[in-house]
Amino acid sequence: MTPIEEFKSELLPSDLTYFYLGDKDLIARNIKFVQNHHSMLKYKLFLSALFLSPLALICQGKWDLEKCIQHALDNNIQIKQSELNLQLAGISQELNFGAFLPNLNANASHGYNWGQTIDPFTNQFATERIQSNSFGIGTGMTLFNGFQNVNRYKQGMVNIEARQADLKKMINDVALNVANSYLNVLFNQEFLKIASGNLDATQQQVDRINKLVEAGAAPKGNLYDIESQLASDNASLISAKNNLNIAKLVLVQLLQLNAQEASEIEIISPEIGDLSALSLPSSARAAVENALANFPEMKSAEAGVRSSENGVAIAKGRRSPQLDMSFSYGTGFSGANQQPVGDLELTGNSPIGFVDGSNEVVLAPTFGYSDFQTKPFGDQLSDNINSSLFFRLTIPIFNGFNTKAGLEQAQVQKLQADYILEQTEQQLTQDVERAYADALAAYNNYLASETALNAAETAFEYATVQFEAGVTNTIDYSNSRIRRDNTQADLIRNKYDYLFRLKVIEFYQGNALTLKQ
Repeated sequence: MTPIEEFKSELLPSDLTYFYLGDKDLIARNIKFVQNHHSMLKYKLFLSALFLSPLALICQGKWDLEKCIQHALDNNIQIKQSELNLQLAGISQELNFGAFLPNLNANASHGYNWGQTIDPFTNQFATERIQSNSFGIGTGMTLFNGFQNVNRYKQGMVNIEARQADLKKMINDVALNVANSYLNVLFNQEFLKIASGNLDATQQQVDRINKLVEAGAAPKGNLYDIESQLASDNASLISAKNNLNIAKLVLVQLLQLNAQEASEIEIISPEIGDLSALSLPSSARAAVENALANFPEMKSAEAGVRSSENGVAIAKGRRSPQLDMSFSYGTGFSGANQQPVGDLELTGNSPIGFVDGSNEVVLAPTFGYSDFQTKPFGDQLSDNINSSLFFRLTIPIFNGFNTKAGLEQAQVQKLQADYILEQTEQQLTQDVERAYADALAAYNNYLASETALNAAETAFEYATVQFEAGVTNTIDYSNSRIRRDNTQADLIRNKYDYLFRLKVIEFYQGNALTLKQ
């Protein structure tokens, strides 16, 4: 199960909207990605089944929009890079959390010394080669640093939110691109059907006129004219096939299919239904409000502002004194640490004073050990235990303007983040308003092309009757057919253009986009 499918099964078991979180276990250690399921569900990505048929097609070579989008999300490199950025933000947040914890390190050493030195464990001079060992463990932590660690942790949380929003925006962009290419394939498929039907109809006219010519009921020039139309229709069919192949190629490249999958792909034409039943909202206001409140572009820009605010707080914290604590515990061994072996023995006499009056030297016996050995390793480790506890206060006074420059940079970055948020709000508002205007224009074009097609079809039917009755010539018939064909092409183009732009408006309104009426 892919991460998309895993998260979909947990959060949206009955919804056709998809989200992708990247490494869920990693993010779960740092944040709660979804703080409000209702607000998440309210924000629908364009990954819903835009043209989903009532029954999903499971044939490997047949692709509907849902399958196209799912495959694109699973294989798009930009989405994978965005996932990695989200994971890196989670890893950075682990480091920010670790700054609150004390460090703990163990150390051990083993060495030899030649020449005169002071043995650290006996405090005596040693001139021979001495083996020494030391073992210790130490810990330390920052007790106060102007709340820099606190603000870094807050900034890390905001950065994760920003990377999540960036990932959702990337998913939106990929889905919209796939949907647009998918619609372009559908348009070219319908146009190919029209071109093929026109060729068949012209071929029937060629056969009919050929019989009339053979019977002497029509001049041969009529046959030449209609054969010319047949050649033109055949060229239109070839052009329609080429356009369809190019449209499929664009979609295949977006889906990143391999050669085998690309050769077997078959795009399913959905049941669109009556477009007149679909209506635009009265204005773009609701779509604008929803987009500004929920779209990932805004979430990312807002997170950037909060992150820059934390950056300013971090920079101010560098002006504060810093208090650190450290504790160490250790022991060691020295080859110069000797202990006597055996019992005390008389080693001689030594003067201890003089007798009053006679000045006779007073001698006293001296005792000592005749043999020594290195004190055992275990005994030295227990005897040489030492520990220390230190507190260190660092007060910044002057450090080459680093603190001052850092604060000024953070304040400038805060202003930049404010401008980015304002620019994002303006751009998103303009995008929604432009999408609404485009949808309204597409709707008017669609209605106009419907009216034009009805008139063109009526005229063509009349021209056909006149042509077959021998009242009009081939040129008039062909011109009427061309006008009908052009209006058919306009209607198809306007139909898909209106459908796509209408669904984009619904997307901006936060609704799940579907053709189910």
